[in-house]
Amino acid sequence: MAAASNYPDLKNRRVLITGASSGIGLTTARAFLEQGSLVMIHYHSQEAPARELAGLFPGRSFLVAADLSTEDGCRDICRRALEAMGGLDILVHSAGIWNAGNIREITAAVLETMFRTNTFSAFYLAREACRYMTSGNFIYIGSTAGQRGEPYHSHYAASKGAMQSMVYSLAQELAPSIRVNLVSPGWVRTPMSTETFKLKESAIVSAIPLRRVAESEDVAAAILFLASDVSRHLTGVDICCSGGALLPMPRE
Repeated sequence: MAAASNYPDLKNRRVLITGASSGIGLTTARAFLEQGSLVMIHYHSQEAPARELAGLFPGRSFLVAADLSTEDGCRDICRRALEAMGGLDILVHSAGIWNAGNIREITAAVLETMFRTNTFSAFYLAREACRYMTSGNFIYIGSTAGQRGEPYHSHYAASKGAMQSMVYSLAQELAPSIRVNLVSPGWVRTPMSTETFKLKESAIVSAIPLRRVAESEDVAAAILFLASDVSRHLTGVDICCSGGALLPMPRE
């Protein structure tokens, strides 16, 4: 595992990270804490990993539980971040769901849950957070599925594609005070993808030019870069963290 880069400007920055009890969110929360940031660690149902991480960084980590598929949950989490940390400098929206669905069988309830959790939350969090921020960063976690589509995951791909369009719009609307960017991972080794890798990891890896599945640390590294002032001239950017999976295939 590569060592994290050092970003001194992230020390004491006030960071809200959603979905921080597992996978990319948990790794990203740890990465910011290791940089000296103050971090509001959000979880929905998995309290134990979030509480364990918070215990390693007393005084700089704060726990909050919320259901971000609701407008009230998104409003409450931003208010709690303001109360706990005295303000907000960086929002990292990592919370989301992913599941399969044949278009012939996707119900209204399944579609609505996907969009409320992945897309509506992104809008609500942006709306609430920018009320408390005079400057700073929004960083959203997209997906290569939102960039190229993905069979049997059309509802998921659509939810992430909508997020991408939102980022491009907000980057213009909130400039120059707030930068808004996106990190779009391909396959990442997280609890959410474990079962899929059991079935077809070799096929997945063979389609990635770098011949490896990303670790959550790879995505967290891109997030730290976008959060830091070293990327101060980047807004409306989508970093595709996929090991080259979206590159055109060469003709033989």
